Formats: sequence, C-alpha cells, structure tokens
Amino acid sequence: MPEQEGLYYPDGSFKSADQLRLESLSSSKVIFDKPEKLVSSQWFQEAQRRQEVRSETEDNYNYAKIEVAADRPFYFGLTGDWHLGQEINLKMLQRDVEIIAEHPLVKGCFFLGDLTDSANFNPAEDEAILNYEEQYSMLMSILDTIPEDRITAFWKGNHDHKWERKGGISKYARIAEKYGKPVFYGNAFLEMVVNDDFNIKMLGSHRLRGSSIYTNAHPIIRSHREIQGLDLAFCGHTHRKGKIEQPIRVFNGSKIAMGCVVGTYEYGTEYTKDNGYGRMNDPEQGMWWLKIANDYKDVQIMSSEQMLKDAANYLK
Repeated sequence: MPEQEGLYYPDGSFKSADQLRLESLSSSKVIFDKPEKLVSSQWFQEAQRRQEVRSETEDNYNYAKIEVAADRPFYFGLTGDWHLGQEINLKMLQRDVEIIAEHPLVKGCFFLGDLTDSANFNPAEDEAILNYEEQYSMLMSILDTIPEDRITAFWKGNHDHKWERKGGISKYARIAEKYGKPVFYGNAFLEMVVNDDFNIKMLGSHRLRGSSIYTNAHPIIRSHREIQGLDLAFCGHTHRKGKIEQPIRVFNGSKIAMGCVVGTYEYGTEYTKDNGYGRMNDPEQGMWWLKIANDYKDVQIMSSEQMLKDAANYLK
C-alpha cells in the first residue's frame, strides 16, 4: 500500500496533504475596535477645538496696546540679536541693559529675538562659548535685572526659537509665563497711546521682508509700502543696523514714515567670515532708542550715546 502524504494525530486521526493545504488557504478573521471615520462637520468641529487649544498653549496673537503717561519726553528701547553664547560685545550689552533697567526716563523696551544663539548644528554649535543651558541662564539673569514694568514685549527669533524648538521646547513658553508680557512670532501691530492724547501705530518683528545693498533700512521702507497707516516699523535679524525718516505721499498730502533695524551685539562667526561680511564693530552694533514726546506726536530714533546725551536735558 502506497504511503499517504499527510499528518497523523495522537488520537489516531489522519489528515491528508490535500486537507492540510485547504486549511492553510482558509482565511482568518480579525475582530477589533475599528475607528469610525469623521464626516465633514465633525472635522470642522475638531479642527476648531484644536485651534482653540493651540491658541491657549502657544503665543498666537499679533496686536498689543501700550498706554503711557508722561510729564516729559520719554524713551523706549529696541534691542535684539544679542546671540548670547557667541563672541559678542559684552561691554556694550551690559551698558545697554543698565540703561534699560535704571534710566529714569525709560518707559519700556521691546526685545526683538535671537537673544541667545541656540545653534543646534555643527559647525555653528562648536563655535559656542556657552552651552544651551548656560545661554538660557545668562539670559534670564539679565532679564531679572530689569524691572518688569520696563519689559514690554518679546519677539521670537529664528535662532532662539525656530532652531531651538526643533530640538525640544522653546524657552519663550517659560518667558511668557514668567514675565506676563506678550511674546510675538512674526509681524505684530502695536498701538502706543500717550497721555490719552495721541497714538503711534507701529509694526514690529524679528524679521521683516526684503534687503538691499543701497540701504540697511530696506525692510522698513518695504513695510511702509506694503502696510498703509503705519507711523513706524522696526525689526532685527539682518545684523545690518540702520534707520530711516522720510516723507511719503498719501492721499492729497504726505506724512513722515520712519523706522529702524537694530544692530547685533555679535562680532562675527564662521558664517559671516565665509560670506564676506567681516567683523562687526561699534557703531554698526547695538540697539536703537525711540524718543517720544509727551505733548504732541513726535518720534525720534537715537543710538544709546545720543539717548544719554539728549535725556540729560530733561533730568535737570
């Protein structure tokens, strides 16, 4: 009798190869909790819910109103691009921070981002003098020397927010909570009301669009062309310090358009050397100051040296 192909079981039963082949080809059944697909109306509701949660957990606004009472002209600081952790002009930064914190005619300051270098890739990371935690600790120690009523607003930069966040959480979540001041990302509109008498309409950002070899203030000029109704615009980022004040045409008249790009405190990096920028020095480094009149609508843009000299006239 020919030997059969198949499988004998301990109970004496036998299954032929054909039977086993049929069993192996039979389909199995998986039972699980299959999620229901959302319909269009449910997707809209869920997207709305998530947008609201995101707005509550992240800085997601672009307007602030600043009210100032003053009996004489006062000064507002614009500073950014400190790049703590790199080789920077420490003497200049320390002087400017002391002015912000201690000068009796200073009403506030805008911090325009890239306060730390936060480079998270080589070779930029290898150039750092301070590591990430040291950069953050130095930044917070500096901010803690400034009275909170003089810290007006922050802007997130590409170094200290965008790059840093790709490796974890941005420090600005903690800064917003600690100081209770707006932290903007990108363009923000600000309205400064002085003595309930007049207002100054401003646009601020870490980075505004545009650049030119003919003027360092090109991002400001472009902003006035693209956004009507501004009195003043300001930004940082380019490391090309500049300011502008010139009349522009409006319907049946003209007005003064002005603004500035703050300078960096950084001397330079391998990137700037490789790209032919050279080493930065005073006076192309440092911050700008807004001198604002208390009794009529007038704004002037000054360096720290000019501000200190001018302010002495109102302290007598």
